[in-house]
Amino acid sequence: MVADSTAAEPWLAEGVIAGPDDLDMDALAAGVVPESCILVSEPVFLVCTHAKRNACCARIGLPLARALAEILPDRIWETSHVGGDRYAANLVCLPHGLYYGSMSQAAAIAAADAYRSGEVILDRFRGRAGIPEPLQAAEHFVRSHTGELSVGGVAVESSRSDGGTTEALVRGSDARFRVVVEPMTLTTPCGTACADTITTYRLVSLDRVTPVRYATSALT
Repeated sequence: MVADSTAAEPWLAEGVIAGPDDLDMDALAAGVVPESCILVSEPVFLVCTHAKRNACCARIGLPLARALAEILPDRIWETSHVGGDRYAANLVCLPHGLYYGSMSQAAAIAAADAYRSGEVILDRFRGRAGIPEPLQAAEHFVRSHTGELSVGGVAVESSRSDGGTTEALVRGSDARFRVVVEPMTLTTPCGTACADTITTYRLVSLDRVTPVRYATSALT
């Protein structure tokens, strides 16, 4: 199974190979679907259950994976480390690479149902894989500000960083927003297996700049 979360239209493909050497990694990085795979439309969900990395991932993640598998058989995969042990249980939605953390079984089921309907649930939403953390935060702040929940309804168009501050131009469904964020450090009491501190992002400013304009056919 391979997925491209950074393509203009993220895709997921499945196939059978003899081993990793059968995959052209350079072609995959360029967004090319392997010849041995076929595109599929049904999403897949990953749940980290990697006990050797962090016991919480197995203790919390395994029951969650099993509960989801009862509802969505063959679409739930247990996986190794996906980052953010302190957020166990972690859920990753493919092909878009949406991350959720600190998931209860009920929250995971709700997030999976929403994703299959093309939407995001902001509660416990960690961000979107494939773009830097401050840009994930910028997208999240625009979603929170506008209430836009469609998976493809928000995207960063451009950005620049100056020291620790990041400014991004983010497209929403009907407007663009200039978003400025900066990092902040929080202490986490999640135990010795996790980092003592975590970096999150604070919203400095969010301003509507222009409406989104769409091309229309010329009148005759």
